[in-house]
Formats: sequence, structure tokens, C-alpha cells
Amino acid sequence: MSSAAGGRSGSLLFALSVGTILAAVVVSPWIVRAAMLILAVDSTTPIEWVPDTYAPRRAYESFTAEFESGDVVVASWPGCTLDAPVVERFTAAATGPDAPRDRSGRPWFETVISGGQVMARLTDPPLSLDPAVAVERLQGVLVGADGRTTCLVIPFTREGLADRRRAVAWLRETLTTVVGVPPPDLHMAGPVIDNVSVDEASAGTLGTYGGPAALVILALSWWSLRSFRYALLVFLVSMFCVGLCFLSLWAWGDRMNPVIIVMPLLVLTLGVSGGIHLVNYLVEASRSGPPQTVAARAIGLGWLPCSLSAGTTALGLASLVVSELEPIRVFGFHGAVGVMATLLALFLIVPGMFQRWPIGRAVGADPSAAASVVISAGIVRRAGPIVLLAAAAMLVAVLGVPGIRTSVAIDTLFTPESKVIGDYRWLESEIGPLAPVEVVLRFGDASEIRPAERLAMASEVADILADIPAVTGVVSAATFLPDLGDASGTRTAARKAIAARRLEQNLAKLDELSVVRDVAGEQLWRVTARTSVLSGIDYGALLDIVEARVQPVLAAHGGESRGVRAACTGVMPLINAIQNTLLHDLFSSFLSACAVITVIMMLVERGVLAGLVAMVPNVFPMILLFGLLGWTRMALDIGSVMTASIALGMAVDGTFHFLTFFRRALKQPQGAPPEATHERRMMAVQEAYRHSAGALTQSAVVCGLGILVFAASSFAPSRRFAGLLSLLVAAALVGDLVLLPALLTGRLGRTFRPLRSHG
Repeated sequence: MSSAAGGRSGSLLFALSVGTILAAVVVSPWIVRAAMLILAVDSTTPIEWVPDTYAPRRAYESFTAEFESGDVVVASWPGCTLDAPVVERFTAAATGPDAPRDRSGRPWFETVISGGQVMARLTDPPLSLDPAVAVERLQGVLVGADGRTTCLVIPFTREGLADRRRAVAWLRETLTTVVGVPPPDLHMAGPVIDNVSVDEASAGTLGTYGGPAALVILALSWWSLRSFRYALLVFLVSMFCVGLCFLSLWAWGDRMNPVIIVMPLLVLTLGVSGGIHLVNYLVEASRSGPPQTVAARAIGLGWLPCSLSAGTTALGLASLVVSELEPIRVFGFHGAVGVMATLLALFLIVPGMFQRWPIGRAVGADPSAAASVVISAGIVRRAGPIVLLAAAAMLVAVLGVPGIRTSVAIDTLFTPESKVIGDYRWLESEIGPLAPVEVVLRFGDASEIRPAERLAMASEVADILADIPAVTGVVSAATFLPDLGDASGTRTAARKAIAARRLEQNLAKLDELSVVRDVAGEQLWRVTARTSVLSGIDYGALLDIVEARVQPVLAAHGGESRGVRAACTGVMPLINAIQNTLLHDLFSSFLSACAVITVIMMLVERGVLAGLVAMVPNVFPMILLFGLLGWTRMALDIGSVMTASIALGMAVDGTFHFLTFFRRALKQPQGAPPEATHERRMMAVQEAYRHSAGALTQSAVVCGLGILVFAASSFAPSRRFAGLLSLLVAAALVGDLVLLPALLTGRLGRTFRPLRSHG
């Protein structure tokens, strides 16, 4: 290319950079507004993550429509007793004429339930239970072991759930003022509190540690590039693309959730990593050839590996859109948009700026070149042992994979000393277990089973549920009715007949207590088993046990032939099913991403075996991670699985860049044999090491240490995500700079062919 032509191309690239920057400035107000709107709205709840056709959701929503909302807050405090007058004052404030409402005037809360209210219903006519008997039956459910301490159960309406942060804030403020309890002594729990706590913790983590992490990434980028203006340029371009993700979320009408809270960090780190590599190509081009064509030569050398790196990462993220869970689809789609936006923005802005204001040759020189030569020479000499050691490590790790276990319990989301865990611990100690598993006996209108036998069936179901080790309390219609006794005889039979007639007359009272309901075409009898939230129960397995034990009871009473069937559900089993599906989808998407990237690697490297060899250093970190989790029996949560997909994209990034320089160095003068000799491969590995090791190391340091800032978070998923991802980034660097060169030096390196041209 002539100097004049090179000058014209440089001017065009600079004009393109300036135009792109001006366009970014123009759209920035919309980006800021979109980010504020997205972050201000409550995240979606787990129930909203799945479609209406999701079977566990259908069962649970059917239950809540027939009985009561499972979206409740359970509140108590020292001094919250059965006869405490403050309970009535709070109930009046929450459900009276001055109760909080949405803009349309619809209330936030349904009828508040307290132990004192239920006690009054049990002891007043027509049930007229003895007070001591009533207290005994409510212990572990609404009354504590001391027979006095009680709690409030506050069901939320749909309107309250839509604005749950403000609703929970109102509850806290009202309880501390009306009841007079200091905030540390107020204990609140339940599904709504779980959702709000996760929202606050995830948003708080991003707000608290996002800024410091960004500053660390900027400072390390400066250290890597040894040019503040280019470190700042790459950082600002990446931050702009993070903003584009928020704009994309807003434009598509999607909402934040705990899964996609890591998306800004992902886009920022991948953008900065890509920027470091692009500047490295520009510096490389500036060391040879005329300065007028630096940007054009760098683009010619770097467009393919950079595009493949971003493209394969985006494809891996895009594979998530096939999930039936909303957070996974949203994360995959908008993450892919952000990654591709960083690629486009970096190439539109950075080369043109570099063409006009290049980094000086002395500054751009790599002072670690001598160290790279020594390290690469050592790897080449010990290639065989390195490959064997890596293979042995992966084999040991694979053997540990079957030991992987998942956990979605609330105590895996927060530290033991956190407020939410402390509140659960206090409430379960002073009142009783909080997680309900519901069994509903459904009697059709044509059923010949009389109410007395229906009560007996509910009692039998309650008894068999109470025998399950994980169950610590059961509530059914029998809880609220006098004991008929088991004695036989004429007088007892007459008493039972009278009680049966009273039962039929008093079914309306049981309807008020939400244990018996008449709906269109059916009468429903509810049995609730309580389990501990903090015991680490697998609610899916528990639900299977419950269903297996309920069926014999139905069969003994005629089952569907007599018009009765049973349904089992519960908010915790539903959330457990949703989150297990979430983990399964993340695993599946990771495997599909591996498959897609492997095919692309085969096409790029022009060979099936070459593509497979190139994937070894990319899966190396993930195999070690899952093997470690399996051998140590550490619980695998959502954040842990997400690290694998992100680290895969980062590892592939480094592999493409290393192989670009390796295959470029394999080129020989015309007439040389096409098959690269062992000596040529060793020299090519050392040459690739000299050119790319610095940039790969700098990129890993920037990403790893920037992410590690989040390890200080009290939100356990963020802390585990940061720690594991930092380890994976380090392992990926080892894979790219130790394992990959060793593979290329050996016989497997013969499968790689020289690049046809590097511009």
C-alpha cells in the first residue's frame, strides 16, 4: 500500500472513530435513563421465571387461587404474644381504611393472620375448644413452644408483590413505630422477604463493589497497556457497551434478576480483555512497516481472532435463549448483544485513534520478552511431562464429577451472620418451621364420601406426613375440631353421629380458617406439613415422598372411583423445581456452547483433530472446577455454574490469539514442505509466546483481579461467583500459556497448518 493510500485509509479510520464517539455521546442520555429505569424496578421473582405451562407453577397457582397466597411475610419479635394488643393495632394499620394501596387504590395486603385471632376462632362457638387444647394444636405453627409467643402472617396481594420493596419497607417501618419494636429485634421471613433480600443484596453488591471493581480494572488496564489514554479509551468503550446492554433490556421490556446481575461485569471484562488484545495488535503492527498503515495492518492481523473470540462467546451466550426460564433467555440474549457490541465498538474507535495518536515504540516494547523466551523454552523442553500431568489432573477431576451436588436453599444465598438468616433462625426456634408443603384432597360433587370420612382422611394424611423425618409440624381440619375419640360403644357412636352433623354445619367455619374450601364442582380439604427452611431439604425429593405416602390413603378410601384425588404443591417445592431447572439449563447451555465452539474451532483450524486439540486448554479449567466441586462436595449454585460459561468465553479468547501467532510463525518461504517440522513448531510456539503471552497475562490479571473485588460481598452467590471465576481465569491462562504450547510442540501440533496470509 502506498504512503498516500495509507494516509487516506488512516484519515478515514480516524474520521470513523470520531463519528462513532459522537454517536455514542448522543445516545448516552438514553442509555443512562434506561439503566436507571432497569435498576429501579424490582427484579422478577422465581415464579415469574417460568411460563404458565410449567407444571409445578400451574399446580401452585391453582392452590393459591383456591386457598390463599403463598406470598407471605411472617413477622414476630420478643413480646409478640397471644394477648398482645399491639397485634390488633398493626392489623388495623395494614388492612384498615388507611392501609397502603397502589395508585389504583388496590391494597397491598390481604387479611393479616395472628395466633391470637386463630385462638379466638378455635375457642369461641361453635368449635369451643378448650384454650389449652387450642394452644397445643397451634404450637409449632402459629404459637411457640412456650405457649405464648406468636407471629403475624401477612399475605401480599398481586399489587403488593408488584411493589414489594416499598411494601416490605412499609411493614418494617410500621412494625417498629406502631408496635414499638427496635429494628434489630424485628424478625421477618417468608418468600417475599427472600425475594426482597436477594434483590437488595444483588443490587447492593453491584452498587457497592461495581465502582471499586471498575477502578481496579481501569488501573490494571493502565498497567497492562502502559498508556493511560488507551486504558481509559478501552475502559470507556467497554462501559458504553455495558450501557447498551441496559438499553437493550429496556427496549425489549425485560427486567433485572439475580442471574443477569453479573452481565454488566461480564461485558466490561470481556470488552477490556478484547481491547487489550486489539491494542497489542496495534503495537505489534507499529513495530514493522510504515506508520501510515499501522491501523490497517493491525486490523488485517487481528480482525479474525478478535471476531472469533467475541463471536464464539456470543454464540455460547445465545445458546441460552432456548431455555424455558426467563432469566437464562434474558442473560443469553442481552449478554450476546453486549459482547458483539464491544467487538464492533472497539474496532470502530480504537484503530483510528491509534493511527492518529500511536503509542510510542519505546513505551510499546514488552519488557517481559526475555522472560517469555525463558518460560516458553522451558515449556518446550518439558512438553511431554506437562501434557501427562494435565491429563492426569483432568482424569482425577472427571472421577469427582459424579459427586457434584446442587443447593438452592436460602442459607446458600446469605452468610450465617446475615440478618435474613438470623431472622429465619429466630423464628424457627421461637415459633416453628416456616416452609409449607401442601396436600389438597379434592372431593368431586358426585363423591359419596361424607364429611366425617373426609375429616378422617385428612387426619390420616396428617398422621403419615407427621411421620416423615423432615416434617416438624402438620395442620389440617382436625387441628381445629374437637377430638371424636376412638372408643367404641353405643354412646360413643351416638356422640360421633352428633359430631358428624355439627361438622357438616360448621364447614363454613373451616372455610374461614382456609382448611376447607368449596369451589366449582369440588370440595377441597387442605393438609399442610411444615419443614425447616434452614435444614437443607431437597424439596423435590420430599414432594415425591409425600405423594407416595398419600396415594395409599386415597386407595384405601376408594380413590377416584369414589370421587377423590389428591394434589401436592408448595412454594418451596416450586422454587426448588424452578432453580433445579435453572441449574439444568445452565449445564445444558454450557455443554451446547462447548459443542458450538468446538465446531467453530474445527472450521477455523481447518481440521477435526486440530479443533479438538485447540479445545483442550479451554475445557481444562472447567473440568478442574467441576471435579473440585465434586470431590469436596461443595454445593453448586447458580453463580457457580455461570462461571463456567463465562470462563469458557475468556479461555477461547486467549486460545484464538495464541493460535493466530503460532500459525503465523509456521509460515515458511515458498517451496518449503507443507508439514511443519518439530523444530519449526518449537520455534513457532516460542514466537507465539513472545507475541501473545504478555497480552494474555495482562488480560487475565485485569479480569481476574477486577472480578475478585466482588469476593468481599456478603451476598454468597456474588462472593462464590467472584472467587471461582477468578480461579477459572487463572486456570484458563495456565491452559493457554502452558498446556496449549505443550500440545503444539508434540505430535498433536502437526494437525495445525500455517496461516495463508496475515496482512
